[in-house]
Amino acid sequence: MKKRLRSLITMSLVAGSLVLYSCGDNKKEQDETVTEEKHEMNESSEEMKSEEMAQTSTAEFNNEKVHKAFQQYISVKDALVQTDAEATSNAAAELQTTLQEENSEIAEIAGRLSAEKNVNVQREIFSELTAAMDPVLKGAISSGKIYKQFCPMAFEGKGDYWYATSEEIRNPYFGDKMLKCGRVDETIQ
Repeated sequence: MKKRLRSLITMSLVAGSLVLYSCGDNKKEQDETVTEEKHEMNESSEEMKSEEMAQTSTAEFNNEKVHKAFQQYISVKDALVQTDAEATSNAAAELQTTLQEENSEIAEIAGRLSAEKNVNVQREIFSELTAAMDPVLKGAISSGKIYKQFCPMAFEGKGDYWYATSEEIRNPYFGDKMLKCGRVDETIQ
């Protein structure tokens, strides 16, 4: 029994190490403890919000509705990064209202996202929202840039995308569990 428990603990530690390594977070020292990471995330939480808000205005769009929708999309993403189901729901409701007449597909997805209270289900719907936003955003940037980012660990290793205003990774699919898991796959200008 004790040997099984030790084997299970050892395998869990190895698996945890592989997950962190496969995510490519090369900015942290390998010997940094989980406690230090949590402390750093808490300290940088407010800083991250202000950075995101400051950088949100770097991309300009040729359509004011698209610009507003992108700002609201970023609010949804940021709420998911914070693992805040209520804020996610509120931001999605605003996005739904903005695009009700312009893009019924995105408005419908945002409506489902707004109605959902489970953050894990919200993350699944956010994946659909990102896919629907893709053609809208790619043709609408008049200046500046946005970043299409990818997390290889999302959805049981299938991976998924999201848009951001900064190259710095803030993962909406895992929040504080794997905050910096991901990479920039495309810069859209």
